[in-house]
Amino acid sequence: MCAQTNKERSLRSYAWSILVVFLIVGWVYPPVGIAALVCMLAPVIVAVASGKRKWCGLFCPRGLFSDVILSKISRHNKAPAILTSTYFKIAFLAFLMINLVVGIIYAAGDIAAIGLVFVRLVSLTTAMTIVLGYVYSQRTWCGFCPMGFLSTLSIKARRSLKAKTQAPDLPGVPQRGIVLFTGNRCQSCTTLKDELQKLKISFKEINIDQTKGAPNYMVSRYGTSSIPVLVLNGKRLKNTSPEKLAKLTPAAQQ
Repeated sequence: MCAQTNKERSLRSYAWSILVVFLIVGWVYPPVGIAALVCMLAPVIVAVASGKRKWCGLFCPRGLFSDVILSKISRHNKAPAILTSTYFKIAFLAFLMINLVVGIIYAAGDIAAIGLVFVRLVSLTTAMTIVLGYVYSQRTWCGFCPMGFLSTLSIKARRSLKAKTQAPDLPGVPQRGIVLFTGNRCQSCTTLKDELQKLKISFKEINIDQTKGAPNYMVSRYGTSSIPVLVLNGKRLKNTSPEKLAKLTPAAQQ
């Protein structure tokens, strides 16, 4: 399980309220809306600096809102695959950026009007977060969040610059069988591990936060920096639904 200190648990228990306070104050006093730039830029800056999506998992008010509040009412259904497809992510990012730029241009330098543009967009995306989080899983929004998507692209670009033409060797990675790449404080990793154990499927776990060279290996070998990554006989499995995992019989793992 992902270990958390008491201080971290306390942060996650209350930091989600930042989102609620922002929306309430933003509608009353629109200039406050410009503060949304912090949560828009921070994920990308942190990703570029650290090479990991730390902001999304630890500090994002909307992500914490999903974990603390939405998790209690969510139906925990699997979201449609289209919501996490690259095409949808690009389209939604373009939609959001176009609306943001057009809104700012239309505001013509009026700070209150510019702030209201941000408040409206945050209100819209929060409404989507709540609806999708209730109907599907609590963090469905995170699967196509524009800032999260940009963070992932930034990490890939950062690591690709360092990666060699051929994927580097990583001791301890078997060429046959199932390998699961995980990381610290990764709830999705824990969920996938639990599912594999529940199905009694044996696997080799590699924690990229504890294994030197593992992040670059993932980018070079599998073309991704996001975890978890499940690999079968050297090939990455992109569909990790319970139904798909159930088909990984001992015979298929050989």
